[in-house]
Amino acid sequence: MKNSQPFYNYWSAASVFFVSVAIIALQLMIMRAMSVTHYYHFSYLIISTALLGFGASGTFLALFYDKLKSRFELWNLLFFLGFTLSIPITYWITQSLPLDTQYLLHSGEQIMLLVTYNVLLFIPFFFGGTIVGFMISYFKREVPELYAANLIGSGAGGVFAIGLMFLVPAFKLPVMITPVAFLSMVCFWLSVRFEPGKNHARDVIIGSIGAVATLAAVLIAPPHSIDQYKALAHFQQLERQGDAEQIQERFGPRGQINVYASPTFHHTLFAGAMATTTPPDQLALMLDGQLTGAIFSIDDPEEAAIMDFTPQSLPYRLLDDPHVLLLGETGGVNVWMAKRMGAERITVVQNNPQLVDLIENDLADLGGSIYRDEQVEVIAQNPRLFLEQTDQTFDLIQLVQGEVLTTGSGGLQGLSEDYLLTVESIARARDRLSPDGMISITREIQSPPRDNLKIFSIFRDAVLNFSSDRPEEHLFISRNYLAANTLLTKSPITPERVERFVEEARQLQLDREFYPGIVSEEIDQINIIDGPDETNYSYIHHAINRILFDDADAFYDDWAYQVRSSTDDSPYFQDFFKWSSLDRFLETYGDQWFQRLELGYVILVITFLQLSIVGFLLIIAPLLFRRKYYKGTNNKLPTLIYFFCIGTGFMFIEMTFIQTFTLFLGDPIFSVAAILSSILVFSGIGSGVQKKLGMEPGRRMRIAAGSIIGITLIYLLTVDPLLQLFIGAGTAWRFLITILLLMPVSFFFGWMFPSGVHILEKSDGSLIPWAWGVDGFASVAAAPLAIILSMSFGFTNVILLGLLFYGMAGVTSYFWKLES
Repeated sequence: MKNSQPFYNYWSAASVFFVSVAIIALQLMIMRAMSVTHYYHFSYLIISTALLGFGASGTFLALFYDKLKSRFELWNLLFFLGFTLSIPITYWITQSLPLDTQYLLHSGEQIMLLVTYNVLLFIPFFFGGTIVGFMISYFKREVPELYAANLIGSGAGGVFAIGLMFLVPAFKLPVMITPVAFLSMVCFWLSVRFEPGKNHARDVIIGSIGAVATLAAVLIAPPHSIDQYKALAHFQQLERQGDAEQIQERFGPRGQINVYASPTFHHTLFAGAMATTTPPDQLALMLDGQLTGAIFSIDDPEEAAIMDFTPQSLPYRLLDDPHVLLLGETGGVNVWMAKRMGAERITVVQNNPQLVDLIENDLADLGGSIYRDEQVEVIAQNPRLFLEQTDQTFDLIQLVQGEVLTTGSGGLQGLSEDYLLTVESIARARDRLSPDGMISITREIQSPPRDNLKIFSIFRDAVLNFSSDRPEEHLFISRNYLAANTLLTKSPITPERVERFVEEARQLQLDREFYPGIVSEEIDQINIIDGPDETNYSYIHHAINRILFDDADAFYDDWAYQVRSSTDDSPYFQDFFKWSSLDRFLETYGDQWFQRLELGYVILVITFLQLSIVGFLLIIAPLLFRRKYYKGTNNKLPTLIYFFCIGTGFMFIEMTFIQTFTLFLGDPIFSVAAILSSILVFSGIGSGVQKKLGMEPGRRMRIAAGSIIGITLIYLLTVDPLLQLFIGAGTAWRFLITILLLMPVSFFFGWMFPSGVHILEKSDGSLIPWAWGVDGFASVAAAPLAIILSMSFGFTNVILLGLLFYGMAGVTSYFWKLES
């Protein structure tokens, strides 16, 4: 590597590489930790906060770079120290804050705690961004190599983080990045060790502080607090009282598994009041702190008699000796039910191999032996990917993954993608049914109805969009006072099957909400729930009639919740938020309106607004406070537009690609790591070759922007049928295909930033720190905004919007003034 500037060498690039490893790994570690301590939606808050630190570092450098560069080595060494120290310190403090996300906006104190949370998490990413931005600004001619080290290091950080998640409990993960941060500081010290007049005593002091902090971070466990509304917090309290005992704990990138035994725990999902038997002894099974099921501590199906009184048992009463597929089964309860109800064969598909191994082996003597039954086949695979790959047919497909309690979640799962509960997924499952087969899902009832109406919409659209059948001839819906069971059949429902359905539902004291030929006026509710005035039926029946036989779009627009079908292009089943319903909630629920909202979406919007406002203020701050300094620069407007566009466009396309290929690869954890790492590594390679191209930067901008737009449009037209062609290939082949498809467009992503910096180097070098900040702030807004837009308009439209930003970036190449 050519030593074209003082002190620049391989160690310089290595320091950027390792600080980038630490930054992306820290981001993923905090996301994993907060999935346990809080909820999944916090991941978007973390992504945005991390990027805000990057943007703010650009503002800081734009204001003070001239003063800092004269003592580059000292200041950067201090920035490395600040990065190393801030990782454990800020994480310790955030874990001690009594943040209650369900009372945001309802409590000024909680709003301040959220702001404090943001500020604390901002600090290490600010130091990390300052280090990278400072080196890019100081070593202007080496930007292609440094930016390549930044991108490749970020890609490696994703892989490193996933590996560490298998070894370290979630709550300890963030502080375990401290040694990597310290290593980056050592690399920087090595890069400047031959500087004339070097103060070795000062370096020993700084290094010793970093070493002590690193040792303390590794050896001392941070606080470990769980959101009080999570089941794990409840069982930990019972354990302190002597009323519960933790049996097992497993951790990994797919989630933290906790198993508790407690005499106070009796959980039989949706069992009706008519039950004549009590639940058996059972264990509580939790994933990331939330109750995900029970494990019956039994040896014989006769001991699972309580399952006879659940709505989930109804489809078994309509079938004879079925071959059953349980998608997303966790603790084996539904396997016991299938055995009890006469299933001939049972196939269990569970995405988490650690959970399968735990139940089959460690808990075999406590009920897990059911997974070893000769009639049972257990497959560790993503349920949706299994549907896409299998050529088997089944008499009953039960969507166990969707059978959860939603009470108390406050809509905090609304940002979670669910590719099993989409129109395309249900259509595929219906294709895998035998002629007399059916799909079943049982879901908790809300008032007004919400989840079950969305399920019904998905089932209806799966029939309408992927067959010539009439949905009303293929649907059964029944309920008790807790939950509704929805059934979708392969063949038209015969009068004999209707008669059998009505009789079996009556035996279970289930209200029949819909079956072919039902007469609304003849309905007489057993389990009375709210319905339209002066009617004897429920809102569920009312909504079904409107969706099937009236103007469905008008109903969707008028209903309090968003209950349109979720699709693969917008797989947010648990997103029920509607802006148009805010006035209705305020009027109906008064002071309690906030608790009725979908808080995951609300927090996402709050995050977007908060970070966008802060980002805007910090972007303009250098121009206001150093007006005279920047007055003579020529390229402020092109710099603002260009770096804002590439930051926004990259985030829109990257996040959407992650979703598209995650569905193809199946495993959401390893897929995200592989996809993110591929994009970043190939972008880094694209950046690294810039100095060898011998091409003026404006032309590179136009070529890169045009290539990104062209390649991505080809993807949009061909990627779905292409991926479908290889969906049955082995895991290694699917990962290889993904990498090969991502390589061309990612390579050109890496051209854009160095090309912009190259122009500034030739004209207005003082704008480089500001450009770094603009790029970071654009990503701040784009991260949550991409999710908001994809929830409303779908991934495809978000990609098209991202391409529009790249097109605008390419056009700005004609407006730069290259004179110094």
